[in-house]
Amino acid sequence: MKLKTYCLLTNLTLAWLFTSCGNKNNDSNSNADSATLYSYSLSIEAVNENYLAPALQSFVHASIQDDWLLFAGRTNGNDTLGGLHNLNADYSLKSFPPKSFNPFIYTFNPKTGNQSFLNYSDMLSTIRSIATGANGETEDIQAISKKVGDLLAEHGRIFMCTNPQVVQSGDYLYVVGGYGPPLSETPTKDNYTTSDEIAKINVPLLMRITNQDWNLTVTEWEDLFKFGNNATLRATGGELKKLNDKFYLAAGHNFDTAQVYLNSVYEFNFSEDASTLALTATVTDTISDISPAELLNNPKKADSTSVFRRRDLPIAAALYLDKDNNLAPNFALLGGVFKYGETLAAWNDAIYITPDGAEKYVIDTQYDQKNCNIYSCPDFVIYDSQSKDLHTFLPGGIGNGKPDADLSGFTNTLGYAKYNLTTKASSFDTLSNVYPSNYFYGAEAEFVPNSNARYVTINGMETDVIDGESTFNSSEPVHIGYIYGGIESYEISPSTFGSGKSGASNKVWKVMVSRTPVQGEK
Repeated sequence: MKLKTYCLLTNLTLAWLFTSCGNKNNDSNSNADSATLYSYSLSIEAVNENYLAPALQSFVHASIQDDWLLFAGRTNGNDTLGGLHNLNADYSLKSFPPKSFNPFIYTFNPKTGNQSFLNYSDMLSTIRSIATGANGETEDIQAISKKVGDLLAEHGRIFMCTNPQVVQSGDYLYVVGGYGPPLSETPTKDNYTTSDEIAKINVPLLMRITNQDWNLTVTEWEDLFKFGNNATLRATGGELKKLNDKFYLAAGHNFDTAQVYLNSVYEFNFSEDASTLALTATVTDTISDISPAELLNNPKKADSTSVFRRRDLPIAAALYLDKDNNLAPNFALLGGVFKYGETLAAWNDAIYITPDGAEKYVIDTQYDQKNCNIYSCPDFVIYDSQSKDLHTFLPGGIGNGKPDADLSGFTNTLGYAKYNLTTKASSFDTLSNVYPSNYFYGAEAEFVPNSNARYVTINGMETDVIDGESTFNSSEPVHIGYIYGGIESYEISPSTFGSGKSGASNKVWKVMVSRTPVQGEK
């Protein structure tokens, strides 16, 4: 197989072409000469429509068709308070000023620019007003809205935190953890904590009330929110994943006045009580190189030895061949920060989580991310079913492969990882300047797919990996989604804290991909 790259700059569009072998049929005895090379061309284009999206970083997001739901995270306000936190001050009031926390829930459509917003406090006060029957609501509506309002007041940190873990499954959004001050107290240097909140949210219903449609039935009020707490899942800077019917909290850390990494991946289930609207998370497995007992009783020792000591990293969807050699969904921890005892040193290998494999995880020491794209950034993955190649794209973020006194710099580089399910061969390559800008994008931004992206389905269940065969029916470019939000940095060095150095981004970028057979290549 060959990797071919070249860069094409036209009308502020950067394209990268690479090739992948694909067999024309599944016959294992077919002649090797029948293998065809495909090139994938990626372009990231600034959306220059006449609208302004909300400026958010480290936020919660979900989508229903072309409409997005956005809340939590940090924003700029009038003082450019967002952006990179101060690396040399306390990680509370100075690094995460209270005014930088986003209090709004948004709906936003990137095609039309239509948006609506609802302040968390206004949402709570409106629900409590409904509970009093202020507008002639029936007794059953009053009763259920009082229950919802009481729970919302108790668990409101879900809507006012930064960098929680989140995953969407159908119409429901699941949120775990996050960082910030308590809602009921004046923020101080000492009361910022990592949250143990858990939530299940009905996305279409929350969109409705954000658009001022409060006419919910009793059943809809009961389905709007479920809340709870789980101390084991107290985390920020990790990722939440769902494989089949299991949830996974991967990496991250518990950051209060001290700091302890999770050093693991927790497998768990959610359950709920329809009468109390309580949500419960039950941990069913701990995937780590450290025993569950040591993680619980000696976390500092685990912190100094575990290869799972990672946070704020790309954690990408993936596929693998399970212990029965069947295709199965999984995910990969790619890079990440920070190694124990080394000043701001990043991880450059990969950990593949394989719940139904011969082992629960595999460390790929041959994989080398070269100190590029090691911080949380958008990611999407395309699978070629004939060649069994996974193509992972990491556009931008932090980590430009060069040393820095504080941390490797912001980057507009595209990181590209390739992994073959059969041979288990992996590689990593980069292409510079994929964002058409002199500023830097991608850190804490999100890739939000649209309906053009078709996903690999296994046993009737859709994975988070884009299916190359069904998504690309010709060589014409396919608009597969958008990159949105994150940190917008105006200087390359990550020491760029403060107004005018970096901020929360409101930029929306269109992601276009095409797949083309390369003539004459075998």
